Amino acid sequence: MGESTFEIDFEPIGKRVDVAPGTNLLEAARQAGIGLASVCGGEGTCGRCRVTIMSGEVSAPVDADRRFLSQLELTSGQRLACRCQVHSDVKVQVPKASLVTDQRLQVSGVARQMQIEAAVHAYEIEAPEPTLHDLRSDLDRIIDALETMHGRRKWFAEPAVVRTLSALARRTGWRLTVYARHNEIVGFEAPGRKPIGFAADLGTTKIAGYLVDLETGEELAASGIMNPQIGYGEDVISRMVHATRHDDGSAELARVVREGLNNLIIALAFQAGVSQEQIVEACIVGNTAMTHLLLDLPVHQLSVSPFVAATSTALDVKARDLQLEMAAGAYVHVLPCVGGFVGADHVAMILGSDLDRKPYVAVGVDIGTNTEIALLKPNEKTLTSASCASGPAFEGAHIRDGMRASTGAIEAVKITATGVQIKTIDNAPPVGVCGSGIVDAIAEMYRSGVINNRGRINREAPGVRKNEKGYEFILAPAEISGTGRDIVITQADVNEIQLAKGAIASGLETLMAATGTAPEEIQEVIVAGAFGSYLNLDSALAIGLLPRLPNAKYVQVGNAAGVGAKMALLSLKERRRAQQIMQRTGYIELTTQPDFNSRFAMSMLFPKQS
Repeated sequence: MGESTFEIDFEPIGKRVDVAPGTNLLEAARQAGIGLASVCGGEGTCGRCRVTIMSGEVSAPVDADRRFLSQLELTSGQRLACRCQVHSDVKVQVPKASLVTDQRLQVSGVARQMQIEAAVHAYEIEAPEPTLHDLRSDLDRIIDALETMHGRRKWFAEPAVVRTLSALARRTGWRLTVYARHNEIVGFEAPGRKPIGFAADLGTTKIAGYLVDLETGEELAASGIMNPQIGYGEDVISRMVHATRHDDGSAELARVVREGLNNLIIALAFQAGVSQEQIVEACIVGNTAMTHLLLDLPVHQLSVSPFVAATSTALDVKARDLQLEMAAGAYVHVLPCVGGFVGADHVAMILGSDLDRKPYVAVGVDIGTNTEIALLKPNEKTLTSASCASGPAFEGAHIRDGMRASTGAIEAVKITATGVQIKTIDNAPPVGVCGSGIVDAIAEMYRSGVINNRGRINREAPGVRKNEKGYEFILAPAEISGTGRDIVITQADVNEIQLAKGAIASGLETLMAATGTAPEEIQEVIVAGAFGSYLNLDSALAIGLLPRLPNAKYVQVGNAAGVGAKMALLSLKERRRAQQIMQRTGYIELTTQPDFNSRFAMSMLFPKQS
């Protein structure tokens, strides 16, 4: 922030811009290269540019705000961006409906072949209608038909499920699909309606969701959204602080993430052409903090040393207890976690990548706001995991022109003798730089001598200029950018990437030392996670984000945690395997390991160029 400017932070896009006092938020969004919907061109007559003020001082609501927003919405911080001037640094939440373009969210991963053994089965039944001579209750009538047609069990259903039966049975002439989890009836639907499952990878920044056919395993729909908790902090620590410092903080964070999951469920059901009542089972994974906040479990003990989870076992929770709009009796299965910061998503990543079944020494690295690393030594039948606080830099946070992966983000960089070549998402004019572009840019700057091995920018290099805080390198000049301003990498940006890549590199090096693993022993490095999907491996190796291991092959597997969540959704056997993974995985707290601090300091340097 300059002396006469305010910093506007647009979330969940992760784009920041400095503007003059009194600038309205629609203009600030334009300066940041963010496509806010504005049919009227900023005249206050269309009501499309709705945003929510999370923090900071802005101008008072005007008539245009009151025309489109209720008093309750205004009280909760909602405003029209075109009528809202800034009087301080401001954090703004931009709903998806107010954006012209969506962000790119990686949801796919390398699929696995597996035998389906779902928790919920569908039974087609036909029961006789009630008569004056047959006064059995509606539920007894269905249970008798189930026993006659599908075998005797002690079938039962909760009142919430029975509530959905009577009208439906009469509408379908007593021909029904009954969804049952062993002997518990969890839902009813019209005949021929297949049972559907919902899987989700609940990331700190992004949520990936999937609908699958529980009988065939076919993926029917997949999509991703930004985690709406971002408005309360970009990292898990900030969110846990909010949860513990405010009386209703934990409930508030649970509410917003549940609303996000519901929006995802609704969109996926529409995409797949199924009813939400057909969604009869869910499996959700996330790091320990994310699952605790979803379940509204206490997190204070998780946020302070020695960082202990409230529970680490697998859980089955009624979907309705989480306010998730699925079948009336549907369950949500949450996979077990390993340690305080090694959660269910890590177990799912190991499951989804088959890391636990490799016949040789292998490493899995799931890169995100928190990066989890697992090292397998099959001869010792052990997995050892660690968590690195790599931070949100790879999502564009704390980077001068950083942003998340959406239209106009620079995603690839090449420096040649004639200048800088860039590639942007959707080939749009550049408005910022996302994680893969930042790693590319730093690697290219190092290769071409713009920075040295300590990360210092060479002021004599082409494309370098002085700013108010040091030196910066121009990636895209104002005349080709979508913001009308130069897009640059500053010295502070380089330092942020050094911290993030240093955390990951030192985490892996410390894990190798703690397990007595020599570099030449490792034969495979599995790179997982949304960011890892788009990462240029050559650039990652060049800056030391990943180590050069002499005998290792490097494999990018996409969202392996999402794949693992789908596997656990489709198979009770995979759930048992997840439990075994948790039980055989040791957890190392990096900061307690000898020489970790010196390793971290050395890992911030860039490796010698080959």
